Amino acid sequence: MKSERGLALIVALLVVALTATIAAALMRGESVWFKESANVRALSQAHAAMDGAFRLAAVEVTDEGRHDQIDDLTERWAQPLPRFPVAGGTVHALLLDPEGRFNLNDLVVAGKEVPTALAVFTRLLQLVGLNPELAQAVVAWEIPPGSPGGGFDSVYLGRRTPYRAGRQPLSGVSELRLVKGFSAKIVHKLRPYITALPLATPINVDTAPALVLAALCPGLTIKQAQILGDEALRTPFASTAAFQQALPQGVQPAYQTAVQTNYFLAHVTARFGGLVMRRRALLYRAVRGQRTVILWQEALWEHRRIRHTHT
Repeated sequence: MKSERGLALIVALLVVALTATIAAALMRGESVWFKESANVRALSQAHAAMDGAFRLAAVEVTDEGRHDQIDDLTERWAQPLPRFPVAGGTVHALLLDPEGRFNLNDLVVAGKEVPTALAVFTRLLQLVGLNPELAQAVVAWEIPPGSPGGGFDSVYLGRRTPYRAGRQPLSGVSELRLVKGFSAKIVHKLRPYITALPLATPINVDTAPALVLAALCPGLTIKQAQILGDEALRTPFASTAAFQQALPQGVQPAYQTAVQTNYFLAHVTARFGGLVMRRRALLYRAVRGQRTVILWQEALWEHRRIRHTHT
């Protein structure tokens, strides 16, 4: 009898232990479920807030076009916005003018190399301290099949992971990493001075950094370009003629210039709970004062801090 009671006690203890284990597991699972639900909710809120921020940025660009005839870094759109609160989180937005940079898709237009654009990009590479021959590699990448100067697919098909040359305009600056001679380090070094827009664009001299101005104007030193950039921050150039008059004697732009912009790049950061997200969008304003459209959006990075109990 004692042995039977002892066995029954052991069985009872095992049942209690098993029940406690199952209950603890269920509680942990429920806790994880609630936290995962909170993350999903935060993700949804972040996406909605960022979409709203992009729409507000488009409205700002449209409004600016109604009141000003030039686009420069003294205007409201160019000022970083502080984080503003939205339900459950914050959003921060920043607008940039990509037309103040050299547009890589100016190198090949209508399937043909543009020598003046190639010369500007070659000088820019030299000013940044990179091999100027990289410029021709980008041209060869963009030239369509059958056109003179097009890329040789054998260069890329012979790589460990084979692929073909783009044979079309670059979809973005990051695509440069596929081009012969380029690396992630080189692209990172060039990124502040280059862009890849859907159409060929002039360089906005009111928003261009000094190195881009120096590449644009043969004979212009970096120091002289910095002085011009400082002048544009104090008193923006009202016209391309005003910019040319400010250049040293004998120096002229070697490529198209402008004081207006059609494309804008919006960067938005959202913070909700333990979630931090960054996205960017390309805005296009074809006619000043008319509706600005969002051409595309892409995620830059997402960071989550999920705190659950480990099993």
